[in-house]
Amino acid sequence: MNRDQITSRQAFLILASLASTEVLRPSFRNFMLWAGNGGWLPILAAVVIGLILVGLIIRLAQRFPQQSIAEYAPRVWSPWLGYPLVIALAVAFFVQGTLSLRNVTEFVVAAILQETPISAVILVMLVLTASGTLAGLEGMVRFNELIFPVLIGTFFVILASTVQLNPWYLLPWLDQGIGKGVWDVFLDVVADITIVSYLLFIYPYLVDPENSKKAGRRYTLFGGGILFGTYLNTLLFLGHTAGSKFTWPYLTVTENIRLIERGEALFMVIWILAAFLRISFCFYIAALGLSQLIPGLKIAWMALASLPLAAFIALRAPNLPTALLLDEMVNRAFLFVGAGVPLFTLLLAWLRKMGGDSREQAPN
Repeated sequence: MNRDQITSRQAFLILASLASTEVLRPSFRNFMLWAGNGGWLPILAAVVIGLILVGLIIRLAQRFPQQSIAEYAPRVWSPWLGYPLVIALAVAFFVQGTLSLRNVTEFVVAAILQETPISAVILVMLVLTASGTLAGLEGMVRFNELIFPVLIGTFFVILASTVQLNPWYLLPWLDQGIGKGVWDVFLDVVADITIVSYLLFIYPYLVDPENSKKAGRRYTLFGGGILFGTYLNTLLFLGHTAGSKFTWPYLTVTENIRLIERGEALFMVIWILAAFLRISFCFYIAALGLSQLIPGLKIAWMALASLPLAAFIALRAPNLPTALLLDEMVNRAFLFVGAGVPLFTLLLAWLRKMGGDSREQAPN
């Protein structure tokens, strides 16, 4: 196994950065259109559910503090089920990274490089991603610590400087019904937070696992607050028209802030850095999970080898509407894999009395 060592704070600080990059997802444009002005209600509820989910994932990790899920899942489930479930979780992170790659390049092309082929932008992003995966776990979390204050500072400047905010937009917009839209928004935001399941692969590398619960609650709430604040800021400015145009509403918001003449440029630079971190981290976690199943495989080289496949998959969607549909399908599937595998593993480990104070927590 990789011997990188990180703190609980570093492990969860990266969650807040990953959550902030959701503003670059194409589906972000449709949240308020689906649920009307009441779209902020399911987002708030999803953050609360996300906190509960994070607590349960931490509890599972604490039952086997010296092992990753790739090591104890085959014992909890039996090898016939455990190995496929771990592979499914690792592949889910690879697909998340691939779709994040496509989403970010779509955003860059739409915002600043309209005449540039998307394949060229993907190639540049892959070069950046390769450097991130080669940096390893410690390198990525340290880079995240470096950019996080700038990322959050930029977020608060934009949030506090947006003009023409209308509090009436907070009232539910019921003209087209709210039931289905609220459910869709709720599931999507919970799926965003479900990415915290990466903790199950890196928990053995924490130097202070006793602090994981406190750090988990703090930074999950922080990341959820970023999501909630971003959506709320967009809603207060655009109202029920937030999803009516095929554009990124938050980009529209940043064009109207008071303190920075070209605020959208600052927004793009900072969030593209965070998106690069998200893509690299997802590919690294996928490679880490597979290397834990197959000892001897080099994590960095496995991550690098997966990049051409990621580029091939990212270019399969011929246009943005198709990419948007694919993103919605995969994000929903990630919810069931990223939350279902840990929760059912926790339940089964509890029923079989595995982990905790038993010998199951001893390293192999």
